[in-house]
Amino acid sequence: MAWRVMDYTEDDVDKLLRDNERELNRLAAAAAELQLITGKGESRSGLTTAVVNADGMLQSVDFSPRVLRLDIRALAEEVVQAVRQAQEDQGRQAQELLAVPPSQVLGLDEIQRQFAEFQDVFGAETAERNDRLRRLRERDPRDD
Repeated sequence: MAWRVMDYTEDDVDKLLRDNERELNRLAAAAAELQLITGKGESRSGLTTAVVNADGMLQSVDFSPRVLRLDIRALAEEVVQAVRQAQEDQGRQAQELLAVPPSQVLGLDEIQRQFAEFQDVFGAETAERNDRLRRLRERDPRDD
């Protein structure tokens, strides 16, 4: 397998640092926004609605007046459905907020390829530096 040697310039490093800083700022803002997310859900029949906070904890449950026609088991199922829907809504919103943009997602093969390329370049540069140091040491007149 042939590897191409990549030259990294100061501009490349600066760009990488800027990109990382931008991503850290995005994640910090997202972390603050996560605390504000509430999830809303409704039972299948629509007779019960629920709201959960950012931690998925139940904040409120509302019932339609028609819920009084239900027996206790059916009412319990209504509440469970509404709360689950609210928790799923809250979770979905949190995932969307933290999601990495599709343009920045790399597959495992690409990550492995880039890492192998980096290792190869780093190894070649290290070997070259070591060779230069060895040659300098061999020419050092203080060693005589």
